[in-house]
Amino acid sequence: MLNDFSTEYSVRSDDELLMLASDRASLTKEATAALDAELRRRNLAESDQINRQQFVKRKEQREAKKRRRKIFGTGRDRGAWLDLLWAILAMALISSTYLALPGRYHMTPDWREAAVHMMFASVLIAVVGRSWWRKIGFWMSLILSSATHLFVVHAWIQRVGNLSHGQGKLAILLGFVLFFAVYGFVWLLRRNFYGTEARDRT
Repeated sequence: MLNDFSTEYSVRSDDELLMLASDRASLTKEATAALDAELRRRNLAESDQINRQQFVKRKEQREAKKRRRKIFGTGRDRGAWLDLLWAILAMALISSTYLALPGRYHMTPDWREAAVHMMFASVLIAVVGRSWWRKIGFWMSLILSSATHLFVVHAWIQRVGNLSHGQGKLAILLGFVLFFAVYGFVWLLRRNFYGTEARDRT
């Protein structure tokens, strides 16, 4: 029996022997003796067994991470979905609050359409730029660009009538362009007044 195990282990790779050694509790006495003899013959020490176990553990952890990414996506993917959820919730809250107002406070259709495009752009900018919420320059820029956006889109609607689907996308994109233009202008002003401190304040 011992010779049978010795013959079998002699043709196995080092990795296979180390894997067996990590689970020696499941082996018979004869198999354990043959395994130890083969490990000594190949000069495979206990440290090799520990390294093998650590390697297998790291590999299992990597495989587990891959499986979680397939199911739940990466952290960046989850962050993007969370941003989208917050944007939808914010727009739903703004819309429901507006609809709850008495009719005399409702806007005319052309202003309402302009306000919808402005709201989409402003909410998306606020959600995506949440890391800037502590900077006063961000909120100043958002307020100024949103007001400008509202008046520009309203003037556009008055000129061409209701905006098409493609024009609506351009109207929302205009909000982003105006925000970054205003934010850049505010940043330059603050840098001129405060110098390098503007980076921390804007």
